[in-house]
Formats: sequence, C-alpha cells, structure tokens
Amino acid sequence: MRALSAMAAALLIMACGGEPPERLASTTPSVVANGLSAELPAGWQAAPSTLTPHLQDPREVLAVGTYPLQYRETDCAHVPGSALEDLGPGDALVTLQERGLDRDSAWLGFPERPARFGPELGSRSEASQCAPAARFVDHWFAFTDGGRHFHVLVAFGERASAAVREQAWSILDTVRVDPSRVPDWPSVG
Repeated sequence: MRALSAMAAALLIMACGGEPPERLASTTPSVVANGLSAELPAGWQAAPSTLTPHLQDPREVLAVGTYPLQYRETDCAHVPGSALEDLGPGDALVTLQERGLDRDSAWLGFPERPARFGPELGSRSEASQCAPAARFVDHWFAFTDGGRHFHVLVAFGERASAAVREQAWSILDTVRVDPSRVPDWPSVG
C-alpha cells in the first residue's frame, strides 16, 4: 500500500512538471518539480498536469490546491481559469509561473523573496475577468529566488478558513528553489 501511494505521488509530481521527482518525503507530503520543492499540508494536492498548457512565458512550474485541479480550456490562457472556476467557497489555490531566461534583463518588478509570505503581498489580478462566474479573493505578486523569477497567484474561496489561508502562505514559505535549474526557454520580455 505504501509503495502504491508513493507511486501515485510520483506520477502526480511528474505530470505537474513533466519531469521525474527528485525526492519524496516520507512523513510530509511534498511536491518536487522543475527545480522546486514544497511541503503540502494534509488535504492539499498537486495538479496532475499544467493548468495553463498554452502559456509559453511565463510557464507554470507549480500548482497546488485543496481540491482536485484539472485543466479545461477557458477564455484565458494565462491564468488557470478552470481551476478558478472549480474553486469552492472554502478552497485555496497556489500557482507559481516562472519567467524564461533573459540574462540582459534587470528584472524590475521581481523583488527578492520575502522572509515570509502573507496576505499583505500583491494585489488583485485580472483572473476574475477570466473566470467571471467564480467567487474568490486573490493575490498576484512576483519575486526572485536563486536568480529565478516567479509570478505567484494565491486564490481563496470566499469562505476559506483562517487555517486554509495560513496553509496556503505556509506552502510558499516551504518552497525551495534550485538555482542551478535555470529556465530552458527564452523570456518574451
């Protein structure tokens, strides 16, 4: 049974990032993909595949939620529209999108990673325009870690508990970035 659970976790991780898992924690559920790792609280799960498959730059490198995350085509390719449409009133979603390689960019708008992630970061995104029937509160912001540049979308259902909100921010706190894994695609600017 344990081997079956590990195999299922490995398949989920590989599908999310398209790469084999680098490690699996035995006591804390974790996701490892694209040179990133994060610890997931009980009840959270990684997307089995990218939620933004048509997005070229940035590219989704991590997507986790408190509910099953599945891609369906929506009117917007740059946000996980189907995941936002499926977000329940008590649910949460966290996605990271990484910008491509541009050694000449000053990366304005991508400050160093904060000491702790929390609700004071970011502002509302245009995601609500892409999923107009969905009801959620979101935070959109960017950061740099290990020379890599990320956009973050954190979305909460309208009745997400304080515990679920704290779990979402704590997932970001556990994200570890491998600086040797630079993007293999160019930035579009």
